[in-house]
Amino acid sequence: MGSKRLPHKVLADVHGVPLVLHVCSRVEKARGIDAVFVATDSDEIASVVDAAGVAVIRTSGDVETGTDRVAEAIASLNADIVLNVQADNGDLQVEVIERIVERLADNQVQVVTAVAPFPADRSPDDPSIVKAVVDRHGRAIYFSRSAIPHGGPWLQHIGVYGFRRDALEQFSAWGRGVLEQSEQLEQLRLIENGLLIHAVSVERGSIGVDTEADLKRLLSSISDFSKNNRGCHA
Repeated sequence: MGSKRLPHKVLADVHGVPLVLHVCSRVEKARGIDAVFVATDSDEIASVVDAAGVAVIRTSGDVETGTDRVAEAIASLNADIVLNVQADNGDLQVEVIERIVERLADNQVQVVTAVAPFPADRSPDDPSIVKAVVDRHGRAIYFSRSAIPHGGPWLQHIGVYGFRRDALEQFSAWGRGVLEQSEQLEQLRLIENGLLIHAVSVERGSIGVDTEADLKRLLSSISDFSKNNRGCHA
């Protein structure tokens, strides 16, 4: 709700449905998902989500990042694997969620995220699109708002994370590091502390809504959701 560039963005109207409910609906459609919750400290978000029949977990307002909020929320859940899906990922592909769940079938894997080819119509110098560098074994080396590697090729990071419970709790216990604060990217906390992030490759990224221009791009890219579905259901 406190987004500086687009206040109240997760409740933005997207074809008659709040943005957060578009995201919930896509997560619910994915294979391997047992339950969907919205973790929030906002009365307004909680009211909208609850009215749509989605389970809400209330959290404190004093958290550093969305992943820290999820770490707080799971205290009330009996879950070994948790996905953190950012509520501004309005056209998130179900494939992304399913690929992350599949990768976590390997018990040695602690954290998984997703990357996609960089969108041809966007500039790598755009700091709102996070770039990822991945090694030949599919492990993330670094994430940045800058155009790395120099000269490309560039990969777009998709803001969905799959965690084993122990890894998520450890993430929250570490606290923010220098790299995370420099880039304002929470996943760098894991890299800075030496925890491997596995990156699955998918065909295309998603439109994260950070600005009014992003919202307009989202509105033009997805079908009229309200014609077929007024929301999602827990």
